[in-house]
Parts: sequence; structure tokens; C-alpha cells
Amino acid sequence: MNRRATAVIGSAAMLLGALALAACGVPTGDSSFEEIPSQDIQFGLDATSTSTSTTSTTTTSTTVPEAPDTTVAPETSELATTSTIRLEPVEIYFVTRGRLQPVTLELPPGSSPDQIADVLAAGPPEGVALETLIEDGLIVSAIESGGLLTVDLDEETLDRIPATEQTEAIGQIVLTMISSLRRVGQVTFTVADEPIAVKRGNSLSSAVGEALTYEDYVVLLVNVPSPVDTAVDDQSEGVSTTEAATSSDPPSD
Repeated sequence: MNRRATAVIGSAAMLLGALALAACGVPTGDSSFEEIPSQDIQFGLDATSTSTSTTSTTTTSTTVPEAPDTTVAPETSELATTSTIRLEPVEIYFVTRGRLQPVTLELPPGSSPDQIADVLAAGPPEGVALETLIEDGLIVSAIESGGLLTVDLDEETLDRIPATEQTEAIGQIVLTMISSLRRVGQVTFTVADEPIAVKRGNSLSSAVGEALTYEDYVVLLVNVPSPVDTAVDDQSEGVSTTEAATSSDPPSD
């Protein structure tokens, strides 16, 4: 076979191949597509594909103390204040071996006779070797009028005090009331509001309803005050008067 024949055969083969490819070619354009019914599609190829993106977040939690639901503020704000109660010294008389001994206590100023009576009945301070003959309930009432204090006593309680000690008991009341109450200068006693006679400091009975003074019981004190020697004072004054008169006389010739 010559060269020419070979070329012709090759050209023919190439043409046939081109025609074959054209016959089997892929269609193009919208009109070339045909919709396939969904019931003919297998393996769920027509299912909608959903892409899910998952984000991993790391959270750090901090526990904070719970606050109360409500905060209640005080209605008023008050400043702390310190108040000082003024006291004044008073002499309360207690008993020691048949004698009366004053003890200085501090009480609010203006204490009433009933308050003083309560102090007498309470007895001496702890650690003080004294006693009281005034029982609780002995003094029923104590009323002051015009400087005279009327003390009403409970008869049953008074009778329980031995007769040998009633002088000291009455002395406790008289000396304490006159020393502690500024307006009181005398004391009288009653039972059921009826005037009675009581023992004086010298153990003698007073008159019924007699007003008694501090001097009536001063003899019962442990330390009896020394009486003032008025004679010495008068003598001194006389000497001074004589000296003054002598110095004023003119010298004699």
C-alpha cells in the first residue's frame, strides 16, 4: 500500500470517529435536562442536606455569695450617750453591840422616807460587821409635814423585837431619818395611825405621840460627840473683854 492510500484511510478513520463522538455527545442547554420523579430516586439522594456547625464554648463559673433580698436600714440612728446619775452621801445607822454606828451610803438626792426605810430594812453593806433591827414590814409608812416625820409601825413586827433591843431599833429610825432627810428635825411614832410611846435613848419611855429629836438618842452612838464647854468659851470672852477694857483706860498720873 502506498502513502496516498494510507492517508486516505487515516482521514476516513478520523471522520468516522468524529461522527461517533457527535452521536454520543452530552446534551447542553435547559432543554436538554429532564426532571426525574422523586419516587424514582433511590438511596435518599433527593434529601435536603443540612450542614450543622457546632461551637464548643468553655465557661468559667465564679460563685458569688448571695445577697439578701432586701436590706433593712434602722429606722433611727441614735448616738450612744452616757448619763451620770448624781448621788449624795447619807448616814444610815446600824447596830453593833448595843450601840449605833453610822455608815455613809450614796443615794439619789431627794430620797423619800419610804426609800430610806427600805435601806434600813436591807441591812448594812456586805462585809460590814453591823446589823439592823429594822425588819422588812416594820415601817408601814413615813409621812413628813412641817419638819415632823410621822412613822407608822406594824404592831406585830414591833412586838417581835425584844424589849431590850427596842431602844436601839427606835434609835436607828430616829437618827437615820433626821440625818438623811433635810426637812426632818423630829420624829413621832404611831401604830395603826394611833400615837404611841417608845423608848428613848436612856431606856425611859417617851410620852405618847411625843416628837423625838436626834439628841434623844445621841447617847447610843459608838462615838458620842464631846459636849461643847460653853463655860470655857464664856471665860475666854470675859478675859478678852477685860483686856480690851484695860487697854482702853487712859494712863493714870
